[in-house]
Amino acid sequence: GFDLVLLARRKDRLQDIAKKLESDYSIRCEIFPADLSSKDEIRKAAERIKQIENLDILINNAGFATVGYFADLPVEKSMRMFDVHMAASVMFTHAALQGMLKRKRGAIINVSSVGAFTLTPGNVIYDSTKSFLNTFSENLSLEIKDAGIRIQALCPGFTRTEFHEVSDFEGFDRSLIPNYLWMTADEVASLSLKALEEDKKIVFIPGWKNRLFTWLIQHSAMIRAITQKKVKKRDLK
Repeated sequence: GFDLVLLARRKDRLQDIAKKLESDYSIRCEIFPADLSSKDEIRKAAERIKQIENLDILINNAGFATVGYFADLPVEKSMRMFDVHMAASVMFTHAALQGMLKRKRGAIINVSSVGAFTLTPGNVIYDSTKSFLNTFSENLSLEIKDAGIRIQALCPGFTRTEFHEVSDFEGFDRSLIPNYLWMTADEVASLSLKALEEDKKIVFIPGWKNRLFTWLIQHSAMIRAITQKKVKKRDLK
């Protein structure tokens, strides 16, 4: 029942999604085409967020990954990831909070990743920016804990979306990841919103398998080494 403002790069895809959502759910959808690797477009989107009256939920979900070692990748690509993952999330959160603090209600979900905990070669900037989103969300929640605003850093694992269908992942074989480790976007979103309602911990990992994997990689040097070795083999192919 929520009216939506949808932001992404491709205007035609946004129009198709908005039309379907309006038809299926009898809601209003505004589209805002923007490329969040551009600081100018981030600022424009932040200004639009400030103008939204009664903004209930902000979801910072834009993101991408690369394949390859940090020193081998163009540094410009790494800086674009900084802007998409970090600069956009910080500016949009700041913009949304202006009205939420006045109304003393609202929620912000920063989509992070289990990559924030895994620390694997070939994912230096991705894992680092996701770690930032976790720390940013936890610290921010301390500042506004009495303001009626909920904050969540959502840390999904492997999720069936278009994430792996970009040129950087050309040749990526999904079957290399056991089927039981994949979740659907609907599952991730439902668990996230349920946790937000129940006011669970700020950093939320959806799915017990993802939580178990994250615990193991944090507490077992052997599991951590095996995971890093497998990722390294992938990047050397």
